[in-house]
Amino acid sequence: MSLQTIALGTALTLFSATASAEFSGYMTLTSDYDYRGFSQTATDPAVQGGLDYAHEIGFYASAWGSTLDWGKGSDADIEMDYIVGFSRNFGESGIAWDIGYLAYTYPGADEFNFGEFYGGLSTDLFSIKFSYSNDFAGVGESAWYVDGGFQYAWDNGWGVLAYIGYSFGNAFDRDDGMAFGFPHYWNYGAAVGYTLGQLYFEAKVVGTDLNVPFKTEDGVFANDFRGLFSITWAFP
Repeated sequence: MSLQTIALGTALTLFSATASAEFSGYMTLTSDYDYRGFSQTATDPAVQGGLDYAHEIGFYASAWGSTLDWGKGSDADIEMDYIVGFSRNFGESGIAWDIGYLAYTYPGADEFNFGEFYGGLSTDLFSIKFSYSNDFAGVGESAWYVDGGFQYAWDNGWGVLAYIGYSFGNAFDRDDGMAFGFPHYWNYGAAVGYTLGQLYFEAKVVGTDLNVPFKTEDGVFANDFRGLFSITWAFP
């Protein structure tokens, strides 16, 4: 789910001039849907979109969707995610805290539905977040994800970002038979973006530290180093 990635967070920050209303939305066309280093569309393009609500007291809610391709044996063609959370600043410190719950749903493949609680801290430049699921990806085992990154936007519309994340927990525990199929692993990404009015263009590289036999270079659930390009339209 990319709504909670640092990359899209940067895009929405760059769109701040168009997001003064309590309700906002966006549509994205991307060359690949990457989730924590793994392609969710067999390295093919995806169409994505979301609607956000934010209240001045700090409460927010979001709905987000994307096309999927998990291979011929899967009935999951769409992902729909739902978020509720609360975020506030620590006075005038420039540091914000954020807590919430994210529900991942896959119409046609409900057995993979799961939820995550998350909490994090951020400044204008840096962020860190901890996520926890007691039933990650429907495998019946718990998992943690820790991610952090850096982002910066210039007044001329250009911006850069870099992030790294670590997936671990019982769902990735080799001693317990690797319920999710992979050992603990790192994922990473770096991007350059440009905002033009209500459009945001981004070129990004992503990957993981997984090696053979867990490394997949192309196709379904590819997790090797690769490049992505996306265009996002924000509204209103």
